[in-house]
Amino acid sequence: MQWDANNRDAMTDAEQRALIQAADPNVRQVISDAALILDLRGRQLSVLRSTYPGWDIDYESDGSGRMWWTAELRRMPTLEMATAGVMRSVRQEDAIALLSTLAWQSALLHTTRPGIRASHIPPTDDTA
Repeated sequence: MQWDANNRDAMTDAEQRALIQAADPNVRQVISDAALILDLRGRQLSVLRSTYPGWDIDYESDGSGRMWWTAELRRMPTLEMATAGVMRSVRQEDAIALLSTLAWQSALLHTTRPGIRASHIPPTDDTA
């Protein structure tokens, strides 16, 4: 069997059917694999979103077409949070890395004391 892109008649109907039948299982496998991958991403995204509701989590591509798992904190970090290492947004190449980063960020969030700011601490009188 010879394929000639410039001459569609170069392949007989029987040859075309044979080619389609040979490719059919491969095409179905590729489609099945793609569906599983997309389903896996969807499940990972669902788990991340339900585990970390304080973050807007997504899977997106950058300008170069590279895919990233991203998370943005839903509230503005306080000075204390930023000092403790809490980041407003994070991105990772895969769901597992983002999960690890969000676990660390959650630990940092839980170690900061919300509502306490240095500016609200009364000054001490060192002259006495």
